[in-house]
Amino acid sequence: MGSEHKMTSILLVLALLAGVWYAGTYDGEMDYGFVSGFQKDTIYIWYMDEELTDYINSAALAFYEDYDVRVVPVLQSGLEYVQALNSASISGNEVPDLYLTGSDSLERLIMAGLASPVEDTKEILDDFYFPQTALDAVTYKGEYYAYPFYYETAFLLYNKTYLTQIADGALREEIISGSEAGQDGGADEGMDDEEDMNTEQGIPDGYDEASWDAAVSQKMYDLIPESIEDILDIADSYNAPEQVENIFLWDVSDILYNYFFAGAYMNMGGPCGDDASVIEIYNEDTIACMNVYQELHQFFSIESKESSYEEVLQEFLDGKTLFTIATIDAIGSLEEAKEEGLFSFEYGIAALPSIDGEHAARGLSVTNVIVINGYSEQKEMANIFAGYLAYENANTLYDRTCKMQAAHPIENFVIDINDEIAVIYENSTSLPKILEISNFWMQLELAYTKIWDGDNVNDVLRQLSEQMKTQIAGEGVVEEVIPSGGPEL
Repeated sequence: MGSEHKMTSILLVLALLAGVWYAGTYDGEMDYGFVSGFQKDTIYIWYMDEELTDYINSAALAFYEDYDVRVVPVLQSGLEYVQALNSASISGNEVPDLYLTGSDSLERLIMAGLASPVEDTKEILDDFYFPQTALDAVTYKGEYYAYPFYYETAFLLYNKTYLTQIADGALREEIISGSEAGQDGGADEGMDDEEDMNTEQGIPDGYDEASWDAAVSQKMYDLIPESIEDILDIADSYNAPEQVENIFLWDVSDILYNYFFAGAYMNMGGPCGDDASVIEIYNEDTIACMNVYQELHQFFSIESKESSYEEVLQEFLDGKTLFTIATIDAIGSLEEAKEEGLFSFEYGIAALPSIDGEHAARGLSVTNVIVINGYSEQKEMANIFAGYLAYENANTLYDRTCKMQAAHPIENFVIDINDEIAVIYENSTSLPKILEISNFWMQLELAYTKIWDGDNVNDVLRQLSEQMKTQIAGEGVVEEVIPSGGPEL
């Protein structure tokens, strides 16, 4: 070996020795950073949704740069996810230190030792940073067992172009009616002939372009339905263009799009969904709401066996539908279709419509959370990365994944239409965590389908309530029958 090569080898050895000495003796204040030894800290995070891969990889890299800790993301199949978590945790080899799951699984995970109370060192689990809905989703028996990450929920989606046209026509009719009644001044002046108010005739007298656009826009917002009755009123009076086939179309086979009809009057487990003594399904209000729901079958020809969300959304994309019930994924689909020239309309979102003047609506939400594994030996660092994902780095989540962050937006961060969805999420109800009724949503979906297809509302709700209470009690429960006639639309 030449002297040059010998000198290089000596320098490398000295550098390695110096590095080992430094890593083994450094005892200063650290920002969650270095550990003694040859390698840096490593934590493992498991997740099931491939759409999160780029986001988590990017967050892991940024976290490494900020905290000098290596994060290894592991994409797992959704099949037997909990069993795989349990096996990997017991094995002690590359134990998942934290993982993503639905909030409704928390009780099962806690009982299995796979979830531990969070160590909220940065104190972000507070209603300043998250809506109460998100905090309730991660609460079990008074303690936080996860960090809220992102959510799915339903809202009213409408074709803004069509609704604006309806508003334009309605405003013109109001002006004509005012003129015919002999009202003076303002925009009514000079309106003697109905033809002058035709859309083709341009802006009505008394308005310029800006003021007319503003008036139509305000009228359009006034027409956004606040109740099912409002939708029926529009259906009765709307002279729809040939392209419009559906005034109101939604997936009647999926509880996520149906729940709001009776959701305000069901209570499964209290605010946090963890109190088995609180099961309220069968009451006068749920019966009344579901009677209205059943009667809608005669107004909207939707068959439960043929209904699918994909087809409903495609009908909206094709400009065939005025109103529908959609989830957050629809926004990405609409924006993509607009970019490709396949959707030439404007759209808007609004709160779910109430049932009638007496009964409110409340939608369902699914909150995905970040759990710290009870078997992890890196809980402190896992907690820090979980908070980093859930809040510090969450403002990049929607742009990368089209998934809506549970956290309130950080200052100066604006996501336009999605801010409205955040308000809708705050007013939603989460899935319960009670292990004994983990089949509730499947059974509720079946109950809605039976009611839509004509089964007796009172009987279906009573039987569902008895089934859930029996599963919790471990013995038969019989509900006292509630007399009900039900309102008519």
